[in-house]
Amino acid sequence: MLITSNDVLKTIGNKIKQARLSNKYTQDYVSENVDISTDLLRNIENGRNIGSIPTLLNLCNFLKISPNYLFSELLTFQEKTLDTDLSNYINKLSKENKDVLKEIIIHIDKHY
Repeated sequence: MLITSNDVLKTIGNKIKQARLSNKYTQDYVSENVDISTDLLRNIENGRNIGSIPTLLNLCNFLKISPNYLFSELLTFQEKTLDTDLSNYINKLSKENKDVLKEIIIHIDKHY
């Protein structure tokens, strides 16, 4: 199946919106910190615009997400690495189990 521009716009917009909401940021707050207009961010989140590559990278840096995360649903090929394996397992977890896993990782990081 070929990927369309609409697929890209919708997927990236959803991922950016999810990241913004999970950080409890408003569109205005993100826009100010990434130096874009609120209208542009709204259009990105609603799948009407993708912005420039620097804009996407600035959003990734500010929201602490990777470009790989933005495009992951669009790729049928994924390089097999420990990171991709862990990411696949984590993506299948419920929010509650992700919170538990986060606490486990923090404990391991502090004590080992």
